[in-house]
Amino acid sequence: MEVVFSSIKILIILLALVGFPKIAYLLANRYRFFKILGPVILCYAAGILIGNIFPSGFWPGKIPELVADLSIPLAIPLLLASTDFLYGIKNTKTALISFALSSLAVAISTLLVARFLGYLHPESDKIAGMLAGLYTGGTPNLNALGHALDTNRSTIVLVNTVDVLVGGTYLVFLLSFSKRFFSQFLKPEPETEGSHATTPEPSKEENSLKGSVQRFLIGFVLSAIGFGISVGVSILLVGKLHAPIILLGITSWGIGISFVKKIRSLRTFPFGSYLILIFSVAVGALADFRSLVTDAPGVILFVAITMFGAILIHLLLGILFKIPTDTWIITSVSSIYGPAFVPPVTQAIEGKEGILLSGILTGLIGYGVGNYLGLAIHAVLQ
Repeated sequence: MEVVFSSIKILIILLALVGFPKIAYLLANRYRFFKILGPVILCYAAGILIGNIFPSGFWPGKIPELVADLSIPLAIPLLLASTDFLYGIKNTKTALISFALSSLAVAISTLLVARFLGYLHPESDKIAGMLAGLYTGGTPNLNALGHALDTNRSTIVLVNTVDVLVGGTYLVFLLSFSKRFFSQFLKPEPETEGSHATTPEPSKEENSLKGSVQRFLIGFVLSAIGFGISVGVSILLVGKLHAPIILLGITSWGIGISFVKKIRSLRTFPFGSYLILIFSVAVGALADFRSLVTDAPGVILFVAITMFGAILIHLLLGILFKIPTDTWIITSVSSIYGPAFVPPVTQAIEGKEGILLSGILTGLIGYGVGNYLGLAIHAVLQ
């Protein structure tokens, strides 16, 4: 009986994770309010609601973690397979400049906050180094730097937890009103020939249920192959699953197969977009704000001022260097959150495929830059 009950729970959870994105699409298409929020933020909010209503013991087999871990690696090749890579090359130069400006902004913000608010925590210099790595690369950099700097384990856990809360507020903004807001300060994205419609419009036969299923299955198999190869390369090189190597592998795979005209004509972008919505529900379910340490206002203030200070400085530099809106937003995402969150934000701001590619590429660069910058910031503060 217990096995039957557990199987029913797994089925319900999977149906919620896979089915709610469709509901989000329907709500966004039917109601103005939900259209403003967009499917991504609806899925993210639904996941948070589900994750905080049900106790952790309700989730058999850690299904949300598994879905979140698998959906992005499978989605990225599907998104990139129909991408006009040449547009990405044209846009990469501006994206690299914007990413460099973001890294400079992070360095300035962490140094200033550590100098003037260092009294908030006894390990403020180490926290500054960790945050420099986090907001240039991602969570892997934060934890790697925490251990490299011999930071107290409880401090590492606390900074991770606070980042979920502080970073989550900016993420919600990015997924909803960010483009409308930043468009007031930054110039529009230049019109180009590259867009989602990089191939001819699908025929009625291809748009049929049978045609869509065939295109999805072929695209899914190609993504799974790329994911498997990337995992194998990671194990071969470092003897374990290493997120930056896997992300680099699946990105390279997606770019590579996009040059094959028959694969590009599959138009797999919508399938990748749906996986992003599934990811949004799953990652939302993992955001347990009840675990936030209640006696750590100093760390919350330290992290919040550092992150929003870096964003403000990056915005001022973006205005000065005339960075286009979409490029600025997506490099802000790739810098602060890493490449995994580039696809959902790209979808939320309705960015072009070249923007997606630029965000992933700069995010991968951030994984390497983040550790160097974090160590440098910590050394300067000594």
